[in-house]
Amino acid sequence: MMTRIARGLVGAALVTALAMTVGCGGGDADEGDGSTETPDAPTTTTEPEQGGTLGKTFPGKGGGGQAAPVHVPTTKVGETTGGKVTVHNASPAPMNFDAPQTDTDNPDMGDGAADLGTCDGTLAPGEECEMNLQFTPYQAGTYSGTLSFVTSQGETVTVPFSGEAVSDTPTESETSEPTPTSEPTETPEETETPEETSTDLLTP
Repeated sequence: MMTRIARGLVGAALVTALAMTVGCGGGDADEGDGSTETPDAPTTTTEPEQGGTLGKTFPGKGGGGQAAPVHVPTTKVGETTGGKVTVHNASPAPMNFDAPQTDTDNPDMGDGAADLGTCDGTLAPGEECEMNLQFTPYQAGTYSGTLSFVTSQGETVTVPFSGEAVSDTPTESETSEPTPTSEPTETPEETETPEETSTDLLTP
């Protein structure tokens, strides 16, 4: 049977051990649950191909005719760029389209143009066609605008577009002349010295 003093010592030892465990974080307490947060991978925007498909719109589906924005391929100042906008008839009735129009937010940046492309006929429900969108930049920088057209069902579809033009002026590194390399100096060939002919001295 333990005496009071012995029980007191055992209790004090237990309290000390518990305090040390808590103070040290209980060993694995600070290590967490072992899960690590992986940062989201940066999203990369793929540059559309010149003359390729830029985006898709669904007239007849509803939503007020607002389509997702499209990005026009980057080009040099003065060079025309563009691509195709796919039109999908999402209504239960055949559909025709008026000629599309373009509107540039800043006309000083360039001029947009559009035509019906393969959408010049009647589009059956569920079928698709492609309109052409082009832009010719007047100066370097980013630009934006809208492509819009009206369907035979009275819906006005608006497709926002944007792009970037780069300067055609070569950079300083491109215009700087290459540093001339020092031409190797030609070492003159060593001239051969004729061997001295030794004459035997005759003793008298």
